[in-house]
Amino acid sequence: MPLEKNNTDADIFYAVLDLLYRIKLNFLNHLSQINQFPLGIDATWNQAAQYDIPNQHLADWLLHTGSLTERLQALTTNFEVRVLGQATIDADESEQAALSDYDLHRWQIREVILYGNGKPWVFARSVLPEHLCKTTWATLGNQPLGQRIFNDHNFVRGEFVITQLVNNPITGVGDNMLTERAMLPLWGRRSAFQLKDWHLLVAEIFLPDCPSYITNSAPSNTLNTSAK
Repeated sequence: MPLEKNNTDADIFYAVLDLLYRIKLNFLNHLSQINQFPLGIDATWNQAAQYDIPNQHLADWLLHTGSLTERLQALTTNFEVRVLGQATIDADESEQAALSDYDLHRWQIREVILYGNGKPWVFARSVLPEHLCKTTWATLGNQPLGQRIFNDHNFVRGEFVITQLVNNPITGVGDNMLTERAMLPLWGRRSAFQLKDWHLLVAEIFLPDCPSYITNSAPSNTLNTSAK
């Protein structure tokens, strides 16, 4: 009498699917550990007047109301955006307080690193309405968010707040190496944007190799602190 077949084809099929799912889950967990998304920004944000900004060059970078993306692109032929992650998760308390309509909508957190000449120049963290992420920005991918914002004249930018950080927020992420500037304080800025009835928040931390710290990286510009 032949042995009874213990596993049906369906059992084998579902076992394979389960194995593939576990492999995928382990892979995603591995990526999460590498990127540590969301990194967040542990900072206190204040008006620029409350800080002693070291020089006019850095002040211009912190308070310049034009497109940061375009400004960086003008300084390199090798500009890259690396998306660390984007997901529907809670914003931190400071971000929630900065968005008057936070309790009225669902939001997504998007974190990216902007590279120039192969070096990390800016870490950006944005709090975005989920509605816009699923409609207007559904195809954003690894494109700079700044290009979308500044190509839409309906956007209005609010006032900047700035911060000074002791710790580099991307330390230990992927293959980003510390440079000789790694021990120097970092500066960052944050501002809110409004598009009709929608609001969003964008924070940008200038990393050690960012041209904002190199006074001969760009011609001096007159400060422009007015909203877009």
